[in-house]
Amino acid sequence: IYVGFDEFDALCKAVDADAANAKAEHWMKTAEKIVEAQPAAIRNSARVAIASRDLLDKYKADTVTMNCLGGFRSGKLMAYPCLGFTELLDEGRHGVCEAQVPDSFAMVVSRALTGRSGFVSDPTLDTSTRNIIYAHCMAPKKMLGTDRPASPFRIRTLHNRDPRGACVQSFMPSGYMTTSFRVVGKTLLVHQAKSAGNYDSERGCRSQLVGAIKGDIEKLMRHWHAWHRVTVYGDIKEPLIELGKELKLQAIEEA
Repeated sequence: IYVGFDEFDALCKAVDADAANAKAEHWMKTAEKIVEAQPAAIRNSARVAIASRDLLDKYKADTVTMNCLGGFRSGKLMAYPCLGFTELLDEGRHGVCEAQVPDSFAMVVSRALTGRSGFVSDPTLDTSTRNIIYAHCMAPKKMLGTDRPASPFRIRTLHNRDPRGACVQSFMPSGYMTTSFRVVGKTLLVHQAKSAGNYDSERGCRSQLVGAIKGDIEKLMRHWHAWHRVTVYGDIKEPLIELGKELKLQAIEEA
């Protein structure tokens, strides 16, 4: 269902100010620390978070994706939805970046197969260490499941360092096999890596999960298809490939 910014803006403006302030205060109190993000940006993000919930309730849905960058840049969106999307993911619903329908599909599949949230990212490859860095400014805090403790997190500005923005920097757990995938047309792309810590860099997006690639990183680098991937904790390569067969998708193991 396509929803225009005018409809969403009306929901944002209807949010109770006290409820938005209470949510913002909760975020700030539970964060490990607040680095650059400004309280006003966090409060505006809380208003957008509550409006996102109202939108899902209105349409009896559990998944929303939003043209966040374009909407905020054009003045049609009062704040980035990142903090609220993190909250939805940690509760078992889906807030997905950048109006990406393929990523939304992958997030729903991740939840269906594992009961856990996925992490949308723009990956970077480091062939010198055989590692991949999955980086984005919106990340779950509960990668191991909604009933598991949240990872430590900080509240930061986004990749563009705009002081009007706020997002979570999530420090995700190490030592787990992960599966990353995306559907592009009639192709299912999939690779795996073992989570190996978090890269904390001032360059790029805020949440940066390091993965030790399972397989051939040179193959992954030389034949990279598309851009985003959705990473989920757990070894779900075989179930994904079986699902792909049922959907008449050609599976490509990337590494």
